[in-house]
Amino acid sequence: MKRGFFLPPEKLNLGYVASAAGFLLYLVTAALAGQKAAGVVAVIFGVFAVYVFFSVAAARKRNKEAVGYNLLWGTAALALLLGACGVLSVKLWLGL
Repeated sequence: MKRGFFLPPEKLNLGYVASAAGFLLYLVTAALAGQKAAGVVAVIFGVFAVYVFFSVAAARKRNKEAVGYNLLWGTAALALLLGACGVLSVKLWLGL
């Protein structure tokens, strides 16, 4: 089996769950530890969520029956949410 850069189709749901757990961790960190720590969590999991989204999009392109639209749109929404939180955190760090 050829290994590529993206997640294999068997691991896509696990990647989605990890991204969702990252967003939950961001919310908890923002409430308990402060914005700087929450921003670090948002940036790290935002990059991972974008990676999962591109993995889902590539798997959907190869086999449309194996990967549904729910997973594609869900990972896109999660990547946008975490990405927005990460960008706003970086803007706050830089004072913009």
